[in-house]
Amino acid sequence: MSTETNKLKLKIPSYSDEVENFVRDMGFNFEILDLISDDYVSATPTSGDYIRTKRLYNTTPVYGGFVGWINVRTGKAAPMWKSLKTYVNGDYIIPNVDNGHVYICIQSGTSAFTEPIFPVSTGIEFNDTRMSSTWAATTQYKLNDIVLPTIDNGRFYICIQAGESGNTEPPWQQVDGATTYDKNASWATYRICRWKEAGSAALFYPFGKIG
Repeated sequence: MSTETNKLKLKIPSYSDEVENFVRDMGFNFEILDLISDDYVSATPTSGDYIRTKRLYNTTPVYGGFVGWINVRTGKAAPMWKSLKTYVNGDYIIPNVDNGHVYICIQSGTSAFTEPIFPVSTGIEFNDTRMSSTWAATTQYKLNDIVLPTIDNGRFYICIQAGESGNTEPPWQQVDGATTYDKNASWATYRICRWKEAGSAALFYPFGKIG
């Protein structure tokens, strides 16, 4: 019967082991060694799950730079939110100012011009339409203003030509990128992106100043 090493708890086969047990133990050992082996990256990751204390080594260390990065919070790595970017179901993002949470896209669409105020309650869902307002007649709109139709159609509209809206609500286009003409104002069409709070975000800090 196999025993274990003190530090890594690797399996030490015994002479009496059957071939099947020996192969199983060696496979277990290889998995442990692969798990603890050093990883080399050129930048902090934007995908994957990482435990606290996970270290990633810099593939291109230079004088004045760092040896690598260490994760100080168990969680998922994700790219930062970007404005007017198309996201699809299953995409993950984190806020540009860390709040400890990661968010998953649950409705494919385009992010708004202004970053959301990200909620931190577990599992909460929200639309990416910050700074939007319901369309109003004879109103002066400026570039990048966002409006929602008076009757929800799952889309938001961003002003691409400043001007005054018409006396009556226009027939809104529903194809992404299509333009709705509204008296002196013009609007580009985007499908609303929807997010859900999805747990803890990994947080990497550089370590090992060089020089």
